[in-house]
Amino acid sequence: MTPSSEELSRELEQALQRAGLDLPPGRLPGLLATYTELRAMLPLLREPRSAAAEPAGVYDLATVTREQTA
Repeated sequence: MTPSSEELSRELEQALQRAGLDLPPGRLPGLLATYTELRAMLPLLREPRSAAAEPAGVYDLATVTREQTA
């Protein structure tokens, strides 16, 4: 079940309070929008992945050494 915007706002305000953060005026709506999007992505981030899914570990030797072979 997807949390309502009021629940997300309350959750974010509690997290900010626990962290001891005071936002400048007018920043809460933007932070809440970002928090909502990130929270929706959490299930995607917590999926099991193989090493092939890691972009940092995927490269082509021909492109890495192209300056040395030219």
